[in-house]
Amino acid sequence: MYHHPKGGLDRPIALLMGALFLFMLANSFPLVTLDIGGVSQETSLVGTAWALYNHEMKLLGLLVFFTSLAIPGTILLATLYVLIGLRLQRRLPGLRWMLVLLSHIHPWEMADVFVISILVAMVKMSGMADVIIDAGLYALIGYILLGVAASASVDVFVLWQRLERLRDRSPDSSLPVGLQE
Repeated sequence: MYHHPKGGLDRPIALLMGALFLFMLANSFPLVTLDIGGVSQETSLVGTAWALYNHEMKLLGLLVFFTSLAIPGTILLATLYVLIGLRLQRRLPGLRWMLVLLSHIHPWEMADVFVISILVAMVKMSGMADVIIDAGLYALIGYILLGVAASASVDVFVLWQRLERLRDRSPDSSLPVGLQE
């Protein structure tokens, strides 16, 4: 029933490294630019959350920030930490805790829902303004696609099995005693 991914953990690590690069680009560049009567307004992921927070929608701004920035970034980095630790067969500090954390926060990742809402808003706004897709949106879509491909190539049950095998081995002599699990 459970399968070991083709290519081992190298494939999902490579996909997630690409996703990390695209996630950083998506947060560095504007997503869209609206041109209304010669006046242009551009927005980014951070800018969207900040604008909502500053316009009497503090709770919605925080929700957008956490579901489109903080949680996806945490998931991306935690997943890379787990995969690299297992790939190197090292009992890194907090490896088990990171895997537990991932299982709890993964349902809160909403970057894909955010992109769909942007696309719907762009269609609705197209009659009122010129909507220009910027580099940030392309990077965000690429991040989502690479993240989905990485998720599809990893079986969480197999990750738990590998972690248990690491625990059953003798303590890793390459880590200081205080850092061994």
